[in-house]
Amino acid sequence: HRDDAREAFPQINGRQVLLVVGRIDPHKNQVWLVEQAPEIFHRHPRALLVLVGACTNEEYGRELRRRIEESGLPNRIILTGGLPPADARLIGLYQDAAAVILPSQSETFGLIILESWAAGAPVISSRTSGASSLIHHGRDGWLFDLHDPGPLHAAVDQALLRPELARELAAIGRQRVGAEYDTGVTAGRMKALYDELIEEK
Repeated sequence: HRDDAREAFPQINGRQVLLVVGRIDPHKNQVWLVEQAPEIFHRHPRALLVLVGACTNEEYGRELRRRIEESGLPNRIILTGGLPPADARLIGLYQDAAAVILPSQSETFGLIILESWAAGAPVISSRTSGASSLIHHGRDGWLFDLHDPGPLHAAVDQALLRPELARELAAIGRQRVGAEYDTGVTAGRMKALYDELIEEK
């Protein structure tokens, strides 16, 4: 699946992919992350921000694209549009991700966190109720508060500069997915993802 992603999105080749999965919508808060992107890229010249998700709020989508253009970094921030959960390109992006970032303002259940862990990707998330119920900060992922971007940048530093640590945290998360969550909880999406991953293995 990595090859599918790299063929579909050749910009990711040789880059440290920071993946964001979720509909383009104010609740998902992608504009906030784009505002942090210049600092991320300054600290990590090989980083690339990849935003996956269908646009469900056209006004917000226009604002997001405007912010990307104004940042002067359109070649470092990719909008892929929506990709189905079992799409080989999406699974490949998860597998290629140096980290999956969730900047959401609110999440009741962190399905993207489970999908990331299942694919072996480390997770950096805003401290929503869903993320806080899943992630043990510093043990199987990282949490940050939206009012203070410092811990976000510290977590990105850890993920990109200490990839062995990031893989260790992701592996712990993956073990938890297998032990604590079944396909009924995730309404079939996890099953589709697992089927694809098992088939690849």
